[in-house]
Amino acid sequence: MDKDQRTQFNRMVERSMDQASKNLSGTKGVVSVRLSQEEIDIIDQLVFLELAKNRSDATAMLIREGIRAHQSLLSEIQEYTAELERVKAKMQQSIRNSGLLTRLQSETGSEIKGKGEGTDETNEK
Repeated sequence: MDKDQRTQFNRMVERSMDQASKNLSGTKGVVSVRLSQEEIDIIDQLVFLELAKNRSDATAMLIREGIRAHQSLLSEIQEYTAELERVKAKMQQSIRNSGLLTRLQSETGSEIKGKGEGTDETNEK
């Protein structure tokens, strides 16, 4: 590699590291994943090239890029998920209103709660 190519490569690495650093601000949690050896090799190459500080940063960078690349599909999934949550809440309310839940609780002696709610007795009509 000649001096010009090395300079260009170093600039690219610096830009990538700056972007990775910006991307990592606001990190919220840790997720463990199982990867194939081929996937690990790719992650290790990013670390070797100093495009990421470590495997965790490289993996996060690749995941973010995958999310960006499929944003329209993921937005559609979010819409469907929100609709399913509304249907689920409606079904839960119908079941509570029917009294079935109270009967099941009294038969089993257990307390079944909805998301963020107390016992069903307060929700019955």
